[in-house]
Amino acid sequence: MSNLREKVTSEILLRVERPGQYIGGEWNAVVKEDAEVRFLLAFPDAYEIGMSHLGYQILYDILNQRPEVAAERAYAPWADMEALMREKGVPLYGLETFTPAGEFDIVGFSLQYEMCFTNVLNMLDLAGIPVLAADRTDDPLVVAGGPCAFSPEPMADFIDLFVIGDGEDIVLPLVDAYREVWRKDGASRTEKIAEIVRRVPALYAPALYDVSYNDDGTIRWIAPTVDGIPEVVRAAYVEDLDSAAFPEKPIVPLVETVHNRMNVEIMRGCTHGCRFCQAGMLKRPLRTRSSDEILRLARSCYANTGHKELSLASLSTSDYPGLRDMLVEITREFDPKKVNISVPSLRVGEQLTVLPEILSTVRKSGLTIAPEAARPELRAIINKDIHDSELFDGVVEAYRKGWNRVKLYFMIGLPGEADEDIDAIVDMAYHVSSLRREVGKGPANVNVAVAPFVPKAHTPFQWEPMATKERLNEVRERLYGKLRSRRIRLSVHKTDRSFLEGVFARGDRKLGQVILKAWRKGCKFDSWDEHFLSDTWAETFAECGIDPTFYANRERGLDEVLPWSHISTGVTMAYLKKEREHAFAHQMTPDCRTAGCQGCGPFPCRKA
Repeated sequence: MSNLREKVTSEILLRVERPGQYIGGEWNAVVKEDAEVRFLLAFPDAYEIGMSHLGYQILYDILNQRPEVAAERAYAPWADMEALMREKGVPLYGLETFTPAGEFDIVGFSLQYEMCFTNVLNMLDLAGIPVLAADRTDDPLVVAGGPCAFSPEPMADFIDLFVIGDGEDIVLPLVDAYREVWRKDGASRTEKIAEIVRRVPALYAPALYDVSYNDDGTIRWIAPTVDGIPEVVRAAYVEDLDSAAFPEKPIVPLVETVHNRMNVEIMRGCTHGCRFCQAGMLKRPLRTRSSDEILRLARSCYANTGHKELSLASLSTSDYPGLRDMLVEITREFDPKKVNISVPSLRVGEQLTVLPEILSTVRKSGLTIAPEAARPELRAIINKDIHDSELFDGVVEAYRKGWNRVKLYFMIGLPGEADEDIDAIVDMAYHVSSLRREVGKGPANVNVAVAPFVPKAHTPFQWEPMATKERLNEVRERLYGKLRSRRIRLSVHKTDRSFLEGVFARGDRKLGQVILKAWRKGCKFDSWDEHFLSDTWAETFAECGIDPTFYANRERGLDEVLPWSHISTGVTMAYLKKEREHAFAHQMTPDCRTAGCQGCGPFPCRKA
């Protein structure tokens, strides 16, 4: 272990960019030299991304609270670091003790985004762990969780166990089951995995299920092959956020990260029911953290980190009950400390007009709003219940209080989209910029971020075809052709990458061969522009004899067995089908907090 540390520091670090991301030793990191179970939390993206992820820090804290467990971290090394590691024979290692990843008991990946799939394979290979689960013997148990675990089949060949849903209440029972089962004499690896699944809920082991296909390539059935394994794996969810684990001593990074700040989750879930939003469906039911607990956690995190920004995290922060009173308290506490309060995920509505006044004493960052669609007709289809008048009133109030920059998020390729919807994006951007004239100033700078809509599993649009690359490129050109003001900056996601995301988001386990072959041909860090190899992916699909449009651009039948039909979020298929019908009837579904339960599933309905 010490020899590996010495080799990395003496032979590698001086030759790579930002060496601080590879040395560990950050403030609040936990070092345990001896433990019964060693758990490596592996984030399949760069340090600057992984260190910004709150869920990753929550699991790290939970695991290290147990004396017999040691949790360490690993991130995907950047190209320069990876090349030197392979040249020098240095394996992937845990940052805390420089222990080789292959010597851990459990290696757990966080699958936040489909474009990180090849990084998982690359990290396993760097660790000396067989990439294919079927080839493993005495190797670590490879686990994965996160939103992509709800549609796990593309990664079925590579993962031993998927954790479905909230991991806080599952990770320690998983460790306990591992301790009791894994070192049993005479049992095969498959038998041990099956026994862990029997003991711990919300676990999916793809090797214990068989898939049968119809002649047209659709799925006939998915069924377990071992006794005592659930036919449908039901997601776990934390019931009470006030009693849920939370890292009061989060790790402070040594180098700049995407979000170098305190993150306090104030609410989990969302009741608006936007039909495109996978997170809104996966994270039901809505759960809130009390304002007293939020303030306590914020104080503790500040005392233990010294960060100068506090983010109040949620899918829809402005929906937090009593938000105004809570913000007044937090501002009173942290304004004297010169801590900036960040309120992401602002929803257009009454709160948008109120918030600028409350936050007027802190540093003015850009105001970020996500209309998603610029015309009410399209908003009705996606169930985005916002009104232009509320959006514009909120923007004017922000300008009045000193904000001078607005960022607008839109999607293109939504079901029911027309050219008028694309033109309306440009019109809205110009109008939002010009509204600053109402407070006696010149036009504001407006950043317009546009992303192709990717239909996701477990949503009302899971059956819909994704817009073709030709249509998305046509829309992209239309937008760039109409935006001519220097005040308006347009950013459109890469069409080829969004298309690939659409393939994997609703794919089956046949795609495993494509992922494996593409990785062997050099694909990794696919979410980064400088690394994404679009042509290589296209060649790989052709060589594997798989048509990617079958997954991205094909409308599914409502009675079709979907690749995720054996995974349950708790939201029923009947509800999703009803919401799909409402979408194409331009019928809005009201928020269940104010209009009563809409019957989405078996959750305990409670008003936040």
